[in-house]
Amino acid sequence: MPTNIESFEKETIETIEQRFESLWNCVTQRGIDRELLIRRSLLSPATCCLINPDLELTVEKSFVLTRTLSGRLRQKYDLV
Repeated sequence: MPTNIESFEKETIETIEQRFESLWNCVTQRGIDRELLIRRSLLSPATCCLINPDLELTVEKSFVLTRTLSGRLRQKYDLV
């Protein structure tokens, strides 16, 4: 999950979700069990980029987006 302003502003929850699923597809095509991979995946912000001009605002948004995406994926893959 990006935390710097430039990267964060280019993303939506949908684009990040698509990126995760694309990566999962790539890995599972190489023989990794998809269900196991998804159940053991961990989402987190990339870094705490407090050098942003807005200081912690984008970092806080990134944490909110991470929590929201986690909930969506948990529901989608029946991990709740």
